[in-house]
Amino acid sequence: MTTELSLIPSIRGRETAFSFVSRIAALNGVGAAGFCADMGLSFSRIIEGKVEDLLGLATLCRIDADDLKSWSPLYLGNREHSFRGHRLHAKAIKESTVRGCPICLREDAETSTDAPERAMYVRGDWLFRPATLCLKHKHPLVPLWTQPNPIRRYDAAARMVDIAPGILAGSLDREHRDPNDYDHWIEARLLGKHTDSWLDQFELYAAAHFCELMGRAIWALRIPKWKKFKSEHAWMAFEMGFRFATLGEDSIRAALTELQVAIGAATDGPKKKFGALYDRLAFDLAGEEYEPFRTLLRDHIAATWPLGPGDDLMGEPVLERRVHSVRTAARELGMDPRRLRKLLVEVGLVRPPETGQDDQWELFDALVAQPHLASLNTLVSAKDFQEALSMSRSQFELLRKEGFFPPAIHGDDHKPLWDVRAGHRYLEGLLAGAEPIYVPMHAWGDIPKTAQRLKVSPGTIVSLLERGKVQRVGRHMTRDGYEAILVTHDEIERLLERPNAPGISIEVFARQTGLTPSAAMRIVRDGHVPSTEGPHPKTSASQRFLAPCDITAFHMRFVTLRGLAVELGTSWQALRYKLADAGVRPFSPEGNVYGAIYERYSVEAYLGGGPTKD
Repeated sequence: MTTELSLIPSIRGRETAFSFVSRIAALNGVGAAGFCADMGLSFSRIIEGKVEDLLGLATLCRIDADDLKSWSPLYLGNREHSFRGHRLHAKAIKESTVRGCPICLREDAETSTDAPERAMYVRGDWLFRPATLCLKHKHPLVPLWTQPNPIRRYDAAARMVDIAPGILAGSLDREHRDPNDYDHWIEARLLGKHTDSWLDQFELYAAAHFCELMGRAIWALRIPKWKKFKSEHAWMAFEMGFRFATLGEDSIRAALTELQVAIGAATDGPKKKFGALYDRLAFDLAGEEYEPFRTLLRDHIAATWPLGPGDDLMGEPVLERRVHSVRTAARELGMDPRRLRKLLVEVGLVRPPETGQDDQWELFDALVAQPHLASLNTLVSAKDFQEALSMSRSQFELLRKEGFFPPAIHGDDHKPLWDVRAGHRYLEGLLAGAEPIYVPMHAWGDIPKTAQRLKVSPGTIVSLLERGKVQRVGRHMTRDGYEAILVTHDEIERLLERPNAPGISIEVFARQTGLTPSAAMRIVRDGHVPSTEGPHPKTSASQRFLAPCDITAFHMRFVTLRGLAVELGTSWQALRYKLADAGVRPFSPEGNVYGAIYERYSVEAYLGGGPTKD
């Protein structure tokens, strides 16, 4: 490697290290990777911002290494980068499409005597996904090129050769737009300046990403949630979310409340109302930097949605009801909602229909109202009891013959009466930990249809639910009471222990335990779960089944993360971190990964404070 180069350009404002070295290589007539190799450097390491290579490049070019690092992403490992003092995931800073301002690039060429491809350079702020506008020219950042290979993607001078004619001809120019408050906030945060925004207290990318998700939820009033924004319209989601989020929690909660009323049907759950805002925060964005936004959304839903035990909130079971709606209270009490609302209006718990929300969204504090609700008369006739529990007369009579739903009062001189609240409590107990199901697919069925298909009484299935034998229970989110209970045909058939059924397939076992089919196949194949060989019921070919004894052995030895979270009544996200901190690792002998599954002895040792086994 030579000590210094004689033929070098000057580094420009906000230029990345990879862009700079690419221009040097082009000036010397070679590609960036080959040039770096000749100089004893590594272009890959310069792309990653490795200090040793940046220092070597700075020495070659007689410049300050801090100028190279200033606007370059520095790789930290585990797909994370440091950029302008912010910790960013690779998705935020290293997308396969490089964007830029065509007017900036045209100015580079017009103000230089060098060839356009050696004059044009990549600015570091163009790489940051939440940045969408060049503030200098009021021009949106547009895709310049897409290249999955990082070496080719970041050899900027070589890519400029292809786009320079279009840049000079103005073919990449787009309609200008004035910067908004969000654009100025992104610029200020990248320059290390704080603003008056409530979002300044949070990590930059998490805050910007939350703005994007919230903005997308708001735009769903006009643009369907399933339809992606065009790249030139991406700024609209960021700006719309920022407009509300920058003012703080009260503004965010007010916007979410308006969305609840405006989007979808009154009976739709938060997942349908909020779309990706709910899904991403609940299941994907599990990092600590997103925890403030997860907590905010979770608390808002818990305080403004009539959720109770048996419901699911952002992947976690609801253990205690905080608010009732007129509809949920009427359902629990087995009363006509119109009658109940009149009673609640009289005691000042809710507003009249003409001045308040509809029954689904007219909410009141469940704890404050409990004494009043408990005093209401809920003893009703068989007909009213069936209707309150959404049960047909034939189902009710069949279940009564098997001893289910006995009357609360049964005398010789009057008709028997049933306690609707007791009936609802019983059904909610059967639904404890149930999966929320919006559109039941072929695997799911309600109790009457499943019983008819298997030619057993409905009481047989209810008994299995009552004894906790059923692993997969679903709650039909658009039905109430008995009609809302869903089970899977395959599991119920297996639990009936019929002599012609050798067991369940590994695929069905995977669905019942929450494992992926490939993980379930591996854990059986590797001998960690016993299995039984038997003929396929249709082809008669030999295959592995899991008999009831095999499944019992599995549950005695293992527990899944979600199953343990339900047992402990806690968040599975929080539990995962607690287990990791305590040294409790998922079951992975010899490096084989089977998903979020733990051996019970290691979990019990953690819960009991004892040592865990390596």
